[in-house]
Amino acid sequence: MAALSGESGRDITVTTTQKEKERRWISAPGASLIRIYDNCFSDVGKGALKRLVMKISITGFSAHLGLIFLGHCLSHPPLLVEAVGNNYLAAISTPFNLVLFYEVLTLIAALPASTTRSIANQFEIVSLIFVRDVFRDLSAVNEPNWLRIHPDQGLPLFFDMWAGLAMFVLVTVFQQVAQRQVRMPRTAALTASREKFIAQKKLVALGLTVLLLSLAAYHLGRFTMHAWVALLTGNAITLRSTSLFYNDLFTVMIFTDVLILILSLVISGRYEMVFRNAAFVISIILIRSSLTEERPYGAVIALSAMVFGILTLLVFNYHSRIRASELQNTGKHH
Repeated sequence: MAALSGESGRDITVTTTQKEKERRWISAPGASLIRIYDNCFSDVGKGALKRLVMKISITGFSAHLGLIFLGHCLSHPPLLVEAVGNNYLAAISTPFNLVLFYEVLTLIAALPASTTRSIANQFEIVSLIFVRDVFRDLSAVNEPNWLRIHPDQGLPLFFDMWAGLAMFVLVTVFQQVAQRQVRMPRTAALTASREKFIAQKKLVALGLTVLLLSLAAYHLGRFTMHAWVALLTGNAITLRSTSLFYNDLFTVMIFTDVLILILSLVISGRYEMVFRNAAFVISIILIRSSLTEERPYGAVIALSAMVFGILTLLVFNYHSRIRASELQNTGKHH
């Protein structure tokens, strides 16, 4: 995922000296938690997580393909085998969901780096959710001749496909605009406030990690329980992935972004900064709403949220450029 230059003006990886400066603004227990965050989301930790997700994805993909193959071979397959479907394309959803969850963890890692980078990651996640829905729609189509697909199946498929592509374009534009943010002159007091803000965001990110892992465990346990009950009772099972976890994810991110908005007042109460962060919260609220709306309204709402975020960032950059020019002129006069 592309690195963005945000408020911090640097990548997630920081030097040991910088980490120590961040910890000095927090109490001893808080400093210990920040140390845990630094260790978990270090380059080594993220590399280990990426390898783990890759191995689990390959294993899950192979197991899903094996169950589908078994369903083709057996005349009366068990309910669990029958539930995975008979289309091999359905197996794509298993590794894709795991990769999508990995993107959620990278979102948490990006949270302390900058607000714009975090918002970009949330836009990326919702675009991948729509791409995942395309794979789901493809697996539901049994007609080998694409020209004979019923409109009830074909239209949602093609709409999600083009909506996903449009989101990909908008995410790229958002990243490009974010890289053009103006760096305001820094004073010693502003630098100290920024270090404190980053430390606070690391504590928020660590708490967010625990919460989202708990949510993932809850939804997995709930699904497993329902599948087990269905097997015992002989009822049909539907293993189609849902967006319940991601609905909860964006609900949590709304309140997280509001908390970040409040904490950002430590650095600056400038009008343009407050407005930008508040507008980002509105974008995420719209993203959350898009996941529960019927087609095609969900995609339209998500695209509107991204356009709103881009326009907000463009105006913010313009406003910051004017303010930076004013500060330079004031400095020359003095």
